[in-house]
Amino acid sequence: MITDLLRRLLHCLRYLHKQCGVTAKHNGWSDCRFGKDVKSAKWECKDHSTDEPNCQANDKATCQATCQAKSPLQSYLTDCLYGHLPHQLTSVGCKSTCKSCPGSSPGMPCLTPLGFSGFSGSTRKGTDLCEVLDAFFSNDYLSSLFTLAPRPPETLPEHIGFALSLAAALNAGQPVRKPAQESFSDAFEKSIKGATISLYENPSNYTAAVKNAYKNTQSHEGHSHPPATEADVYTLMFPSTCLRSSDDRLYCAPYLYTLGMDTHHYLAYQHTNLYLSWTMYLPWTFYSYLRSLLEAFKNVSCQEWECSKCMHRGKCKKGQHGVDYNCQCKGIIECRGVSSAFHKYGFTFGDPAILSEVEGKRYCHNFYNQLVNVLKSNCFAKLFDKCDEFLWIIRQPFTYLVLALWSLSLFYLLCVMVGRLDVLHIKSHLRSPSSHRITAQSLLAAAQVGRLAKISYLQP
Repeated sequence: MITDLLRRLLHCLRYLHKQCGVTAKHNGWSDCRFGKDVKSAKWECKDHSTDEPNCQANDKATCQATCQAKSPLQSYLTDCLYGHLPHQLTSVGCKSTCKSCPGSSPGMPCLTPLGFSGFSGSTRKGTDLCEVLDAFFSNDYLSSLFTLAPRPPETLPEHIGFALSLAAALNAGQPVRKPAQESFSDAFEKSIKGATISLYENPSNYTAAVKNAYKNTQSHEGHSHPPATEADVYTLMFPSTCLRSSDDRLYCAPYLYTLGMDTHHYLAYQHTNLYLSWTMYLPWTFYSYLRSLLEAFKNVSCQEWECSKCMHRGKCKKGQHGVDYNCQCKGIIECRGVSSAFHKYGFTFGDPAILSEVEGKRYCHNFYNQLVNVLKSNCFAKLFDKCDEFLWIIRQPFTYLVLALWSLSLFYLLCVMVGRLDVLHIKSHLRSPSSHRITAQSLLAAAQVGRLAKISYLQP
């Protein structure tokens, strides 16, 4: 019950924490006001006033100086921010019910409403809210609660959070505080040997495939940078932009920040068997969720979001957004529909400041191409092959046993089809004294079917 409520609340609070820590220059809410008599805004604020308002507000959410304050932060807190609307929940708890979760968008989390209908106190800024959330998230025990009752990742942000945490744990060495204790990688490989009864001879091959698909340890500097065909999931959240030539088709940057990072931030040694089963059965689901995010990104409509540079552009159409330089927005941060698409899937921008830098500025086609690189990466293909190989090794003894039993059964049927039953010293269940001389073929005759039905141990 507690962890279920935390899963829902932390999604909203992480988004608030991230947005309130970003300035208006990068479409953040640090200077946005919220509270009593603050009007809501449809778009993000571009400029903020330090003086009290002294003129009548207009309909544009520019937050210009000397005008009435408008705030998208106020809209988000009151569940009316355009493009960031929550779902309709009828109950919250172990069996929460949502009426508006789209079934056609796999991987999308349920967006919980904050429920603030109004404020009676004074007005505050986003920086004030950010300071409170800083203190709240500084408690390490918050994320560790989810290790008490681990649950497999269900949404795309949870999948990415688990994948990155698992890869980081596998790449880590011996514990600093207890050097004599085995590493997480050793415990994970021990689980592999236990699950396969030591039939899987090289567990390190499987863990290497997992690490390469999610977060490899190769350097992104110079010629050591992995090629586009070896792109991992971490390249979508890489802390810096990789400045490469267009021929390399490498666009690593901090595009995404997962709002579901808390659910699998810590991984317990005691649950390595559970984590192993997740890595075997969930990669295909994870891959389909990433494809769903790509389709949602392509379906962003700059015309619906009134992006000025794409209002009269014929190339930037819904279903082709970000493909082949179609989007003409100044950057991925300035494209209004992208923020909404990311939020619906449980993400926000990783580092808006880096994404907006003059050198290495990222656009919508950069994110599209990098996500395509991840989906077409050989690392995912190798991970699928290793998962299939692992599952085959686990099922191999039982498969061969079933095959042997069926072969023995077929061999028996062939024997009785060509010889008498008494040759094999098998007692006949027919009551006739001479039944042991009846050939197997004659048992199928219509005259003998009625006698077969009289066998006592087959009757109820």
